[in-house]
Amino acid sequence: MLAGTHGEPHIGLVILAAAGGAFCGDLVSYRIGVRAGAGVLRRLQGKSRGLAAYEWARRTLRRRGGQVLVFARYLPGGRSASALAAGVVGYPAARFQAWTAVGVSVWASMAGLIGYTCGIYFDGRPWKALLAAYAGAGLLLVTAEVVRRCSAAADEQVDPGADGGDGRGQGGLFEHDHGAGRADLADHSELEPGGA
Repeated sequence: MLAGTHGEPHIGLVILAAAGGAFCGDLVSYRIGVRAGAGVLRRLQGKSRGLAAYEWARRTLRRRGGQVLVFARYLPGGRSASALAAGVVGYPAARFQAWTAVGVSVWASMAGLIGYTCGIYFDGRPWKALLAAYAGAGLLLVTAEVVRRCSAAADEQVDPGADGGDGRGQGGLFEHDHGAGRADLADHSELEPGGA
């Protein structure tokens, strides 16, 4: 907001500082999760609900880790929780860093530009600029929560498959099973790419 009102600090530096700080914070949460991972798994042995939650987190991050790491930061507490969970379940570090870099870049640019635009538009009236910036951020949080709830409702409506499976990966709003059908192709080499 001050960058828009006074031209200082430069908006590019504001965005860079915000992205850098968020990236370092996520990395710390991830490393704490990595260190705690083995201990968490040991403590969950014999506790079916705990193991089920662990498996759900591992499966979700494996299937759609990029979406989780980019968009969880718009939910209250989501940024820290997703980074910590990624470390606990052993999500690959290089992939975590890449998706986190995307997420913090988008988040910092959006937040910085909202404040910057408000600073220009409400020049000399900082209280109005702050009010507009907080209203915009609140609207984004509400939108993210609505999308999350709609996705959860869609996941819950998936019926178990005829083979007695749990139905996961067959109807979730953001889920897709990339491995489906590979076993069938293995038995029919003529159907594989490059096959006769």
